[in-house]
Amino acid sequence: MQIRVTGVDLELHNCTTRIPFRFGIHTLTEAPMAVVALTAETSDGTALAGWSSELLVPRWFEKDPERSVEDDIRSLVDSIDCAGEILTDGSLASVFDHYWRMLEARVLSVPVTAQDRLTRGFGCAICERAMMDATCRGVGLSFLTSLDCDLFRIDPARFYPQLGDWKFEPAPLPEKLAVRHTVGLLDDLETRSQEAPEDGLPVTLIEDIQRHGLLWFKVKVGGDPQQDLERLERIASILSREADPQFRVTLDGNEQYQDPDLLAGVIDQLGRTSTGQNFVSNIVSIEQPVPRASTFDDAAAPTSLAAIAPVIIDEADHGPEAFIEALRLGYRGVSAKNCKGVSRSIAHQGICDLHDGCFISAEDLTNLPPWGLHQDLLTVAALGLHHVERNGHHYFRGLDHLPEQEVAQLLSQHPDMYRPFENSGELIIENGNLAIGSLDCEGYGCTIEPTPDARRRHLQDRTGENG
Repeated sequence: MQIRVTGVDLELHNCTTRIPFRFGIHTLTEAPMAVVALTAETSDGTALAGWSSELLVPRWFEKDPERSVEDDIRSLVDSIDCAGEILTDGSLASVFDHYWRMLEARVLSVPVTAQDRLTRGFGCAICERAMMDATCRGVGLSFLTSLDCDLFRIDPARFYPQLGDWKFEPAPLPEKLAVRHTVGLLDDLETRSQEAPEDGLPVTLIEDIQRHGLLWFKVKVGGDPQQDLERLERIASILSREADPQFRVTLDGNEQYQDPDLLAGVIDQLGRTSTGQNFVSNIVSIEQPVPRASTFDDAAAPTSLAAIAPVIIDEADHGPEAFIEALRLGYRGVSAKNCKGVSRSIAHQGICDLHDGCFISAEDLTNLPPWGLHQDLLTVAALGLHHVERNGHHYFRGLDHLPEQEVAQLLSQHPDMYRPFENSGELIIENGNLAIGSLDCEGYGCTIEPTPDARRRHLQDRTGENG
């Protein structure tokens, strides 16, 4: 199916956390949610419309402490603007060909050492999803059915020529996905701090385990070996007491260890007690331990960490060449995040299929309902993954970030995913799982359209664009 994109509009509204989310060098307390509305037409003139959304999280796409939060957010907005300008040049093409045009112009055209490659790719990715939503809605198909019938014409060999004979086959939609709960660097573990909200939702790690029956956990580390060791010992003790004995853990370095051997030393020390050893034996992967700029240096290869658990890249995955180079150095996996592109994750699956023991891990960039969360969950399902990091429900209060009309629609159309909560709604996580059966609908996991005039319209202004 070929489409001509006729418009890409952006609306923004600010979202405020209920508890601060500390990861890497940044503490998130608020960020704008971007909602992209894309209009298009088919070759016979049939009108199409689709949507996508993403929280504009600063200090992740570019971890530069010299840049202000405002500059980071402005660059993400500019990235959407630039991608939209490429799309609306009148070309008639498949969804993937349109995506590739954006990727070539915005990402592949700059050196692999460019610090803003993730930022540049973000605009391509959020527009890719809006195109997918529009075409799914236009032909009345679900996302997984559209992938199965090759509606988007995704060509993995464009990323990796060795995938010329490989064909992606989306997994069937499961009834549920296991939620991997994020334990941020500032999260209360056992007792609530004085600043903790009294809003009827869990705050501490123990409360989250008790309320949601969690089995999977993603634990952030901060780069200070002694502080990390003491904190991991506390978390290991809590999980041994409160969680199911079959709990599983991933560790996220968020680029905080210049020397991966230091983190390996922390884990080695942790494992010298029975409680710590149980925790260490349940680590299934270690994510992005070193800064992205040194990830591909031979001297920073994760050899010592790989002896403990498979190591994956996340922030260092700035373009198609990154995963291949990471495999050479001993990494075994890569994160799947819709903010980096759906087609890219599918191509990564092809590379994993060609390399024994390689895998994709579903990670979160604080996805919030409806479009961003639903679309990310469906990508995870299509890849056949069984657990996914989720933290938007933890750091933000239910559906409070949405207009009343959209909350009512979510509660009505997705009763397996959401339930009423006070004057709004909340995500349902039971026995550590999130039911997703209702995502099998027309479009990319959501038939809801944004409430008119509920958000601030963004008008293009390119004064913050970095080339």
